[in-house]
Amino acid sequence: MKKNIYLIFTGLIFLFIASCTKNFEEINSNPNNPDRAPLTNVFAYIIQNMSAKYGTTEMEYAGSYVGYVTKGSYTDVTRYVASPSSSIWNGVYSTTLRNSNFVIEEAEKEGNKNLQAATMILKAYGLQLVTDIYGKVPYSEAGKANDDIIHPKYDSEEYIYNDLLSQLEIANDMLEDKAEAGLLGDGDLLYGGDILKWKKFCNSLHLRMAIRISNVNPDKAKSEISKILSDPAKYPVFESNEDNAFIEYPGGDWIEPWTARHSSIGDDWAAKPIVDVLVDYNDPRIAYYIAAKPDGTYEGLAVGQELDKLYSRLNDLFIKNPTGRVYFMKYAEIELIKAEAAQRGFVSLDAKEAYEAAITASCKEYGIIDSDISTYLQGEKVAYKNDLTQIYMQKWIALFRQSWEAWAEMRRTDIPTLPPAVSSAHTGHNRVPFRFSYPDDEKKLNSSNIPADVNEVDNYWGYQIWWDTRKDVK
Repeated sequence: MKKNIYLIFTGLIFLFIASCTKNFEEINSNPNNPDRAPLTNVFAYIIQNMSAKYGTTEMEYAGSYVGYVTKGSYTDVTRYVASPSSSIWNGVYSTTLRNSNFVIEEAEKEGNKNLQAATMILKAYGLQLVTDIYGKVPYSEAGKANDDIIHPKYDSEEYIYNDLLSQLEIANDMLEDKAEAGLLGDGDLLYGGDILKWKKFCNSLHLRMAIRISNVNPDKAKSEISKILSDPAKYPVFESNEDNAFIEYPGGDWIEPWTARHSSIGDDWAAKPIVDVLVDYNDPRIAYYIAAKPDGTYEGLAVGQELDKLYSRLNDLFIKNPTGRVYFMKYAEIELIKAEAAQRGFVSLDAKEAYEAAITASCKEYGIIDSDISTYLQGEKVAYKNDLTQIYMQKWIALFRQSWEAWAEMRRTDIPTLPPAVSSAHTGHNRVPFRFSYPDDEKKLNSSNIPADVNEVDNYWGYQIWWDTRKDVK
């Protein structure tokens, strides 16, 4: 699949080329240099661009919020001195949304239902991410410049989530593993055209969204989760690590984002929270997540603290691996969603079985042997005791390298409970950031639509996103 990634840089230069007159277009059209990229190339570009944008920014922002990775010298980001990056906002609205809408519309015209549906899934993935980061955002009117809507209104998180769940339902119904439903082409960098795997990704993402709203709308969450898990024939979900959704970088000119970022700066250290928990739990994943110090011990750097001695680095698997992967979603997460849903009485499943299956899957991603996994599962802090906190902690551990999702789950569950960074630029807060403040350009260009009830405190605090129901946090 690695060779396919090169497609994204050969066919997509401009989606459209404007013309002054019909005759000019006819005279100047070159059949050997088409004015629009094949849809499969645009589809590939959406995948690659999302992985690059999310993969790079999570290392500096969300990665530190959740206690995975921190800086030792360039601490402006980790101490919240710097303003939030606008990379995700710009990436979603200028690239993901625009190109997704283009592929969806053109695929529908061509009768390619599978490409249309797969792009709807990617679009839903991107839009969930942006609302999870900002809260209320443009949605129903976003990406409609061609309809002369250049100042889109903002929609509530509840409206966005409900519509995204509906869109995923439609996409699942559209996907059919038969030629007449259309092909995804070489641009499918996630699954190489495997429609069943796209259905699994669609419904697994559906579960992620449903569990996210489970504290603010438990009835809706229960209904959606029960619907998906009670009918595997209609709603298949991830069943093993073979179903994981990821893009694998080819190396050379196209390097995995964390490795590329580390290569240019090199100031990335394992954060104290993840190191302390892995050591305390005697977790076998520590050898794969974290690089030991020369004496064989592990020690994480407190987020926000400047480097004062040698601490543990991240494993080279994450920062010196040009052909590494960016994961969109993993099987272990689905089993942990099942475990939580079962524990909370949303579905009739065995919570312990799902919990242990999740841990096993996460460990097997790194080749950890069965006997070590079994020993770990029997550990004092790991052996299942019908405790939701255990499920949440294991999700946090398993989501290592998926920092945006880990940050969202931490805000939903408050597990682990992490304070702001050491030497934070802002006082008076008792948790890591709640959200990103809206980009300055958006405030200037679309100021009349910025929600008045979204109070922004110190760039990262104030308004709590709809599904963030935590009390007494500031």
